[in-house]
Amino acid sequence: MKSIVRRAGILIGIVAASGATGWVARGCQDGSDARSAGVPPQDTVRVQRGRIEQTVKARGIVKPAPNALVRVGFPMPKDVSRRIRVMHVVEGDAVAAGKLLAELEATDLRQMLAQLEADAAVLQKRLDALGALQPQEMRVAQSVRDQAAAEAELAASKLERAAQLRGTVVSVQDYEAALGAVRVARARLANAEAALDQTRTRFETEIATAQAQLVQANAAIRGIVVQLEWSTLRAPFDGVVFAVHQRPGELTGNQPNAPVLTLLRANDLQLHAFVDEGNYGQVRPGQDVTVEVEAHSGERLQGTVTRVLPQPILQENVVYYLAVVEIEASQRSLLHPEMTGLAYIQAGHDEPVLWLPAAAVRSGSQGAYVRRVTPSGLQDTRVRIGVRSEGQVEIREGLRDDDEVLLN
Repeated sequence: MKSIVRRAGILIGIVAASGATGWVARGCQDGSDARSAGVPPQDTVRVQRGRIEQTVKARGIVKPAPNALVRVGFPMPKDVSRRIRVMHVVEGDAVAAGKLLAELEATDLRQMLAQLEADAAVLQKRLDALGALQPQEMRVAQSVRDQAAAEAELAASKLERAAQLRGTVVSVQDYEAALGAVRVARARLANAEAALDQTRTRFETEIATAQAQLVQANAAIRGIVVQLEWSTLRAPFDGVVFAVHQRPGELTGNQPNAPVLTLLRANDLQLHAFVDEGNYGQVRPGQDVTVEVEAHSGERLQGTVTRVLPQPILQENVVYYLAVVEIEASQRSLLHPEMTGLAYIQAGHDEPVLWLPAAAVRSGSQGAYVRRVTPSGLQDTRVRIGVRSEGQVEIREGLRDDDEVLLN
């Protein structure tokens, strides 16, 4: 029995010794430098030299691009106001170019158009009748004139013969009768020619008048048609109804194109990212941007910085500058006005610098500092930091290559 107890004690001693040896080995491997400096084993890291990829984070809001919001209204003449009869769309509707958006009350215009078209039809029929009657009456008048001309010619011939035979065969009375017949024939010819000219002039005048009246009627018809076109509002481009300013039953304004609707051009949205003043100098047009929109969790949109506005924006005593991000066209359909998102602006990288993980840098009343491992133990060392990016911090002063510091 004693031998069994003695063997068990030996085994327990061996296990304890081996466990202690393993712990010592791990301690030497994990924190040999820290322990040699009299520091209890903890997580430490060495200062490294390399490039820091600069990614500027900025919260943003989706806004319409410049000129993306367009107010549209009925193109009525100045000081003309009509009541809206029907609205065919509401806020949020997608519309295609040419789609009917709204209509004005135009019953009186349609009645006037019908009356003008009837008047124009009467004038056209009158004009057609004059055109058909003119050649007939002209032929009659021409034949009367030709007959009168023939009679005048015959009378003149008889007068000539009577003049030759006067005093022998033809008596004075017959000669005077022939002379009177010539005068009558010439008068009839003059009357026939005057009647022909009068007939020609009358038809020319009546046709010209009818044509002018028809032109005037057609002009009035076109004016009413234009007013009817003005009384219908159609979408000038593909877009979305952003706002409705007037409702059915209301009177339109007495100014041309008084806004009735506001349309947003289809997919013409961009992200306005608020860049902290400390990162203002790192953001420039042309930089690539990855955007996470809260409304589409897990979706990463790609874009480009197009503008950086110089005007400061003060929010809660913090100064920001606005960076305008243009999202790729294929992904803009995911955006809607006033959505919020987080922009990761790829600001490039600097030349190789000293850097530490952000967890190694602490903040105190005197500024940034680290707990540096020294032969005599941990020593608080003030540092001057530079660029911060994705968990990395540039160390500009206070440390050297391969210095070892404690992780926070």
